[in-house]
Amino acid sequence: MFQVASRPAPFAPEMLSLPAHHQHVPPSLQLPRTLARPSFNEVSRQTIASLEPELANVPFEYIRNHLAGQANEMLAALKLLSIPSSLPRSRLPPIIDVPVRPTSHSPSSSAFPTHILAISSSKSASSPNTPTAASFAQYTSTPATAPLYPTHALVLATHCTLLPALPPSHPSNRTATMSLPLVPLTVPSAETFPVLHAYLHTKRTDTLLGALLPSLASVLPPAPAASGSKGRAPYVSQFSSDSLLCLAQALASSASAHAGPQGALAGLMNHAKRVNALWRNVCALGVFDAELWAVMDIAWEVVLAALTRVAERERV
Repeated sequence: MFQVASRPAPFAPEMLSLPAHHQHVPPSLQLPRTLARPSFNEVSRQTIASLEPELANVPFEYIRNHLAGQANEMLAALKLLSIPSSLPRSRLPPIIDVPVRPTSHSPSSSAFPTHILAISSSKSASSPNTPTAASFAQYTSTPATAPLYPTHALVLATHCTLLPALPPSHPSNRTATMSLPLVPLTVPSAETFPVLHAYLHTKRTDTLLGALLPSLASVLPPAPAASGSKGRAPYVSQFSSDSLLCLAQALASSASAHAGPQGALAGLMNHAKRVNALWRNVCALGVFDAELWAVMDIAWEVVLAALTRVAERERV
């Protein structure tokens, strides 16, 4: 079983201070000007070799790009499986036998998931956490059920430097059922875990940004057909300072239209909390994907600019 232990991460020293007179905003509210980045760690070559010995000496980025190219086949494989969306936390079996729907065009065996994650949120929400092996029930929050996410051990191993090795799994799609180990995992934010989990499998930066800024999803540019793996992320390069300001203005206007002038600041704070929650998961799992961090930085910048715009309106 996998659990989290609190590990504080320092905020950036430059802070953005917002007015405290709004009734829905806590007094003396402060937000970090930027999202702090932990010290870089590389994924474990030994863990990858234990999963796929033939990949022992293959460059990490090549493996990640190859896995992202299999995303559609992985989704097709998932559609053949009957996996419950959640289970009671008090009765999580170590293995789930998953029925496999027969098909004449079965995906390759590598496209099928190797494990199922049962996700819960840790009680401490103030700082990132580091996954460790510990008691599942000790730190988890109150929901009676845990959502389940079928996953691929190799995808997690090539991205998550702080996730302990998952238990052995050798599922076969050649039978009517697949036996998948169920792994309870506590993360800082269960709510944003599916956003991160989906990105690690698909590498869709546009979908990721849309999930962080849902009211702007329809106006965000699509991701390029091919995405580079080095240097500045191609998707991020589409955004200039002026375009980010326009997005911030649109986000502020959307918040005002949805909740009215008196509720706009609180609505934008929900956006800030969502980005922060994803950031805490990323730090806790030790994910250092450049495009992921670039998208989080853009979302944070847009939200802070929108908050500043609404706060300035309230001063008038």
